[in-house]
Formats: sequence, structure tokens, C-alpha cells
Amino acid sequence: MARAALTLSTDRTTAEIASTLAARRGATSVVLAGAGTEFLFYEATVGNRREGYRIPRSVEFNTANNRGVLAETLQRQEMALARWASSNGIPGAAATDLVIQDGFPILILEVVDDDGSELDSAALGSVIAAMHSAPCPDFRLVAQDGKALAGRITQRVNERYTELRKQHSLPNLPSSTALRATLESSAGEPCLTHMDLRRQNVRVHNGQPLSLFDWSNALFAPPELEIARIEEYSAIRENGLDYSTFLKGYTDAGGSIDNGGASSPVFNLDAAVMLAGVFNSFAPDPELREHFLSRIRALVGAL
Repeated sequence: MARAALTLSTDRTTAEIASTLAARRGATSVVLAGAGTEFLFYEATVGNRREGYRIPRSVEFNTANNRGVLAETLQRQEMALARWASSNGIPGAAATDLVIQDGFPILILEVVDDDGSELDSAALGSVIAAMHSAPCPDFRLVAQDGKALAGRITQRVNERYTELRKQHSLPNLPSSTALRATLESSAGEPCLTHMDLRRQNVRVHNGQPLSLFDWSNALFAPPELEIARIEEYSAIRENGLDYSTFLKGYTDAGGSIDNGGASSPVFNLDAAVMLAGVFNSFAPDPELREHFLSRIRALVGAL
């Protein structure tokens, strides 16, 4: 009950902020169009067009993914990467401005309609192949935490694994030194990876991806890390992903990955540990929790 009350209070606050901002911009007809863990998305009408307001639930986040991260930092990253996507032919919503309203940093975005159709995983694979081949932007990524990839992946796998072992029986991980050495010796060249590709973060029309959004988890990493996350995500029905179809679309469009590399189990483990944690505590689901705990045991056994 306390959690529901907190969410309702937050929604009221962001609704008031959205209405105040809309009035300031000469907009009307403000409606809540989407809600996530850290941000809510409102739409408003300005003359004969619509605009979107991405509003954070807090000015600073202390969630599993973002501890002590300022909302403005994530908003600036979202704006920068939306603009990078547009300049590289990757579908996205235009980010027009970042404004402060009542102390909250709000990103003003183009509204891209979604018809509710099933996402064509092959089409998404083609888009991601193009994204992975584009030059990396010159931008510090929040999820990278200022670290080289091998160190960052090793750190977060260990942190999340340690939390899971407090409640579940899991085998010992290889040492941090061994995990880092595996990643350093076998991981390929980095590209920009989105790291949260699922139906909820893609605007779709007739199955075709029209806009990718929510770049909060982006990393500079080998494409295999992104593909491993999509493989694990595909086990969750609501994510709307077919892994084999995605992979065919990806390779048909020129994407290339090494699924047999020594880093592959570590990359999949990074996703499985995160998802087991989500379904263990944040969004409890015993069936999915057990699925990912089983995946963790198999992947650790492969290391």
C-alpha cells in the first residue's frame, strides 16, 4: 500500500509540473502517455502539433541501475543520443530542448505515434546492425561510470551476484581478476549499444521500428554484449522479441558477432544476473526469477 501511495503522489506531482510547463509554452490538452521506473512521459498540444515532456520522478535517482545519478545527467544523455541517432539514420524522436520547471529537468521531445502492432524483430535487427556500425559518439555515458568496459561489467556482475546469493543458492563466481581478464582478452571493438532494447522502448507502426528511446543503460561495448542482452530479454513475453528472427535480421543487414567467444557467457551472465534481481525483488515473479537463476547457474558453469 505504501508503494502505491508513493507512486500516486509522484504521478500527481509530475502531472502538475507538466500542466505548468504546457501553460508556459502555450500548450493545452496535457495527457499522461507513458510511465517507467524513473521517468513519465506526457503529451500536450501546441496549435496543430503535439509535443512530449519526459519528466523524472525525482531530481536524483537511487535505483538499482542509477545510484546517486542526477536526473539532469540522464536527460542530457537522452538528448545527446537522440540527436546522435538522428544524425546517423537511426530511428528516434527529435529532442528539441531541455528546460527546468519547478526544479525538475524536463526533456521536450517530438511525439512519435505507436499503433500497438507487434514489433518485427527482423526489422529491429536491421536497425541495430546499422546502429552498431555507426561511429561512436564523443559522450560520457552514465552506465559506463567512467570505467573501461571489462572493469564495469565485472563490477556490476559481482555486486548483483552478491545480492542474489543472500537469498539463493548459487555457485561461486570466478574471481574478479579472472572475469576481467576474460573480457579484456576476448571482447571485440566497441560500438554504441542501447542495452535496453524491448518492445516497451520502441515506437512501432505496422511492425516497423519508428523510434528507439530510453538510452539510460547505453554503453560503449562490443555488439556481442547487446546481442546477449536481447537473447535473455527474449525469454520475457512482454518484451515482444523473437531472438532468432532478430539475429537473422541483424546478420542479413551486415551485423557480425562472435557467439563462441570466451566473453559470451560473461555477457549473458551480465543480463541474467540483472534480470534475476529484477524478478526477485523489484517486480517479483517466481517463474521468471527461477528461469534466470537457472540461466545463471548454467552460465557460471560455462565459465
